[in-house]
Amino acid sequence: MLLFGAVVARAAFEVIPSPEVAGHLVGRILGPLQLGGAGIGVALAALGGALHRGRLAVILPLLLAALCLVNHFGVSPAVAEIRLARIAESGSDPGLAERFARLHFLSVSLFMTTAAGALALAVIHGLAEAGEPSGGGDPHL
Repeated sequence: MLLFGAVVARAAFEVIPSPEVAGHLVGRILGPLQLGGAGIGVALAALGGALHRGRLAVILPLLLAALCLVNHFGVSPAVAEIRLARIAESGSDPGLAERFARLHFLSVSLFMTTAAGALALAVIHGLAEAGEPSGGGDPHL
């Protein structure tokens, strides 16, 4: 997710001459990432519960999954609805550009919050793993 947000999306807008086409490409990649993130969040919540890692290891991935779904079904369609070409053509409608900027900022913020939450979840599991006794057997072998 961080690779997509920091590299792929930025590169698409730098390399592809049409912002409309670049936005379409990014949207096509972002959709599966968001849905996959939601599914992975549910799976990680189940794993956190099965491993008895505590409430945070169950609640955090469910919250991250919810953020992915909100972004996918709520914010991303609203962003895609506003065509960049319409913004350029409608210089007389600054409200449209402002709405696009707000929605785009919200989408990026949700995406980056999800990525940061995933890193936090990795730390939670790593600390729990480090605190557990090693898996039995003779330590001298």
